[in-house]
Amino acid sequence: MSNLALRHKSLAQQGYDYSPAQLRQIEWGLRFTPLVCMAGAIVGLITQQPMLHFVLAATGILPFWFPNAHPVDRFYNHLLVPLWNGLRLPANPLPRRIACFMGGAMNVGIGVAFLSGSVPVAYAFGAVLITLQLVVITTHFCLASWMYEGVLRSLGRWVSPVTIARARELLSDGGLLVDVRTPEEFATEHADGAVNVPVDIIEHIDQMDVGQDQPLVFYCRSGLRAQRAIQVLKKKGYTQLHSIGSMARWKQG
Repeated sequence: MSNLALRHKSLAQQGYDYSPAQLRQIEWGLRFTPLVCMAGAIVGLITQQPMLHFVLAATGILPFWFPNAHPVDRFYNHLLVPLWNGLRLPANPLPRRIACFMGGAMNVGIGVAFLSGSVPVAYAFGAVLITLQLVVITTHFCLASWMYEGVLRSLGRWVSPVTIARARELLSDGGLLVDVRTPEEFATEHADGAVNVPVDIIEHIDQMDVGQDQPLVFYCRSGLRAQRAIQVLKKKGYTQLHSIGSMARWKQG
């Protein structure tokens, strides 16, 4: 497999399951955020400034709950992308958000270590953090995303997201697009043609006269609830179960 294909495979593992052309347009942008965060961590380690690491921690942890809220992503999208009319970075998928959360937790550890006078511990955390960030920047391989996928696979709960093109083929062949978010989220915004069956009552989808061999394509805000819905319906005998992950991904497809 070529180096380009390997990089794109790693991006797909982070949740960016787009076409090669789309990935080529955003892969340098996806390096920008970890590069800025790594630079900040290096400055914080050199100057032994715990508050800088706490700021970096908040920057990384915030997107875990708000996929579009990473400050560095927003800076890139709104100030840099217009300079060359490029493609904006999409909302952070769940695997990448988990990685950001882990990076934020490590920055918390560094900050606490500096405050307690445990400088060697702070440097140890920093060395691990910077090494992982360098790997992401140079190869797009993300250890946290790889671990997340591995855990779900080991539990038999992993379903690889289909491409948007494949999802549209399934829908044109009689498939059903299912939004498994809450009714409130659905009322605020949803994909055209989608039906709302919240994940908490997904087992009752058979009341909608849906056949067990009918293609069902699920989405939610991050992809996690779509994975849960698929696991529930697998146990009920449904066979054509697919996930596209997040609604943001559907809109960008």
